[in-house]
Amino acid sequence: MSTRATFIAQSGPIAICIAKANSSFKRACHGLLAGLGFSAFVLAPAPALAQVAPDLGSTSTFGIVSSTWSDETAGTTITGDVCYTTKPAALASTTISGATETPCADVKETDQNAALAELDAQSCTSLGGAVDLSAQNIGGGPPGVFPPGCYSSTGAMNIPTGTTVTLSGDGVYNFRAGGAFTQAADSNVVAAGGACENDVFWTPTDATTIGANANIVGNIFRGDAAGLSITFGDSSSLVGRALAYGSTVTTANTSISVPTCEPFVNPVVAAGEVALRKTFGPTTIPAGGTSTLTVTLINNNEGEATLTSQLTDTLPGGVVIAPAPNASTSCGTGTPTAAAGSSTVSLPTGTTIPGGAPGTCALIVDVTAAAPGTYVNTLAAGALDTDLGSNPDPASATLNVILATIPTLSQWAMITLVFLLTIAGFTAMRRRAG
Repeated sequence: MSTRATFIAQSGPIAICIAKANSSFKRACHGLLAGLGFSAFVLAPAPALAQVAPDLGSTSTFGIVSSTWSDETAGTTITGDVCYTTKPAALASTTISGATETPCADVKETDQNAALAELDAQSCTSLGGAVDLSAQNIGGGPPGVFPPGCYSSTGAMNIPTGTTVTLSGDGVYNFRAGGAFTQAADSNVVAAGGACENDVFWTPTDATTIGANANIVGNIFRGDAAGLSITFGDSSSLVGRALAYGSTVTTANTSISVPTCEPFVNPVVAAGEVALRKTFGPTTIPAGGTSTLTVTLINNNEGEATLTSQLTDTLPGGVVIAPAPNASTSCGTGTPTAAAGSSTVSLPTGTTIPGGAPGTCALIVDVTAAAPGTYVNTLAAGALDTDLGSNPDPASATLNVILATIPTLSQWAMITLVFLLTIAGFTAMRRRAG
């Protein structure tokens, strides 16, 4: 299910995110609020982005792939297919919208292991030993906000109670814990700024535990050894897949939905070239609202490329850097410059783009516009100048800004209001006359 948010403006251009009843909207709101976080105090190393999402093959339509599916709590809902050998105790009170396969076909194991091997082979940025993901500062961004990339730890990865981790930007996310992955109760992992739940992968070497009332997005793989389980607490939710062939998936009044958003596709770049790509997320905002601009730098060479001049993106007239810029980059060495209220965001000379044929990294910043309109943001051919060449083609993205919605009354409500005002005026005049 794609992450979306609904905005309503009242009393001027004040954007209000309304948490709908379903969990996708709630997560979208959490993501928008997380974007207002404080500036970073400690900078983590800039990550090399994962190149592409692996092909999930026969598991792609499945919310759960398991040998044992354990559930003793009524109310679990699976939007997608399910396979298992041992059925849950609460199966009669479980809602499954897709097909049920029992036992799981052997091809599920083959495809699950192939996807995991591809993810494990990707180059990652090390976050250290045991890490709290909500406290990580990536490329100068707010704590807990991650641009697309591959992130690893030599110990467990944790998300504490009541915290939010935001995945911001269109691209692939791979979180590889060298131990268990634990998301505590009442915490959230949200997709924002064009991120798609299909492109998020959790690949711990040990077991995964998602706490009660916790919400997470992405594809969760069981640990390296058979028997390492994926466990969901009461009233938790996942927009993604629990892939645990050979192990146990435990649910408890849990909602699992296979994502419907379009996966990220790397632009086609000729061998030996560098290129640019850009997106706004969301693409439509109310006047005064905020959108995340993501500029992706692509290097289709084995070795890294280095900027030989500053890369500057000048926003179209009427669009400016948001009051809370939340500027960050996953490119090496460089620190982005983006002043609130200004019309430019830039990366300095010496910034590096990882190799990998292609290798990619991103420049991310929040922008806003006060007036309705259609704004086209373009980086010209040659704007990206590196020691391995320049981008041969321009890169453009369009931001649509709409008029704030002003509440109005129906025709009968207007008639009633006029009638009441008339009576009130007549009564006031009689009192004065008396």
